[in-house]
Amino acid sequence: MKKILTTLMLGAVAFSSCIKEDDTYKDLLPVQPGQYIQSYVTTQDRVAMQAANAGMRVAVLAAEVAKQHAEGKDDVTLSSAEYNSRTVLSRLFNTGTKIEEVAEGYKLTFDKNYQMSDGFYLAGSLVIETGGAAQLADGAVWNVVMQPDFKLYSYSSYNGTESQINRYSGLTRLSDNGDGSYTIRLSSISAAVEGNGTAPSNWSTEGEGFVVRPRDEGVTLAYSSCTGKVFEVEGAASGYSIYSNIYGTSPIGMEYRVTDALYVGQQIVSGTQECGFTSSFDYDTSAYPSPDVRYVYSFDEANRKYSFKIYYNGYTYPKE
Repeated sequence: MKKILTTLMLGAVAFSSCIKEDDTYKDLLPVQPGQYIQSYVTTQDRVAMQAANAGMRVAVLAAEVAKQHAEGKDDVTLSSAEYNSRTVLSRLFNTGTKIEEVAEGYKLTFDKNYQMSDGFYLAGSLVIETGGAAQLADGAVWNVVMQPDFKLYSYSSYNGTESQINRYSGLTRLSDNGDGSYTIRLSSISAAVEGNGTAPSNWSTEGEGFVVRPRDEGVTLAYSSCTGKVFEVEGAASGYSIYSNIYGTSPIGMEYRVTDALYVGQQIVSGTQECGFTSSFDYDTSAYPSPDVRYVYSFDEANRKYSFKIYYNGYTYPKE
């Protein structure tokens, strides 16, 4: 499998290298291939979800502006709305991100010099087609459309290289379900690493898509209401990825699923995450004796700490 996005892939290696040479380290070795599978698959899903995440953040921003208007702050805008003396726009994205209202709805423009909270750098723009609904509420459906100049970048501190990921096509749709939940649907998200030499990805959600819901009924999408709060997430996605197969001839198929998951921000803190390769002919079976890995997360709410167990090829880490 071709090595790309090295910075994001080093996490599993760094995790194991900081463990002393003892029985704990030996216990980890059998599940290390599963760690790499999880890193590949979650990176693929994060690439495909960039437009959806941006659209949901704009929904949070729009809800906050509406909330502040209702509180009598009529001059507040998408760019000027603040929370604790800092603009909500910069909290949700970064100080280099610009937003404007356009005929279709909202337009985001990114500055490549500013890193996003998930580690990527974005350039170019996205347009959120709102269908006239200023908020993702009352059954609204938004489409998030990648513009021709939209690109992702990842930098490796390990070898000083840059990876450019080009986004080509696909449908990203966000829906308010009218019951306090929201659905994210992806269809045929196409992306490729510059110079990778294979066909682009083709990534779609399965079934209903990813369903997102604040765990507490009193929490709304407004930033001042939902920041730091727990969200329930469930759903799955699969398809061809941005990674080449072992032969370097075509993209490798992958699948991703979260079940009964709780998230705080972008961090899963509870629930099950399943990742896998979908074709035995696309990867090195000697390096990956099983194509699937399962992570089960637990959340200690009192101390705001989480832990997880890795289940791979009949092994568990930490041992039960």
